[in-house]
Amino acid sequence: MLNIRTLIRPAAALLLAASAACAMAAGQTLAVSIIGPGGHSNGNYGNVNAVHAAARSIMLIEKAVPDAVVSDIQGGNSVNSIAASADFIVTIMGDEASLKAQADKVKAAVEEGCKAENAFRGVKAGEVRNGVASDIRWSVK
Repeated sequence: MLNIRTLIRPAAALLLAASAACAMAAGQTLAVSIIGPGGHSNGNYGNVNAVHAAARSIMLIEKAVPDAVVSDIQGGNSVNSIAASADFIVTIMGDEASLKAQADKVKAAVEEGCKAENAFRGVKAGEVRNGVASDIRWSVK
């Protein structure tokens, strides 16, 4: 006949093993900020768009780090303007070495997404038009 101690020991061992495995995983949140010149859609047609750069970046993040969670996407403020800024959050999970590798992949994806938007609009990094930086700039913190 089973007594209560016989049942508790395996259950406690299983719970301890599960909590130890969970304790090994860590999470990291990366805040992505993308900035461009923006402008009115009529007078500034052809300017790079921060929301487009964010969308390109998010698609590349999905390919590079499939388990990453992208959230809190914000950008653009009206229907007839070119978005000057876009922000989103990327959450990654793993051990310390994995987090570093994933964060590097996220940064590379954001850089590539922003370069793609600049190239699509024919803008070179550091280019200035009408006294304003005309390229997409980004940061991941």
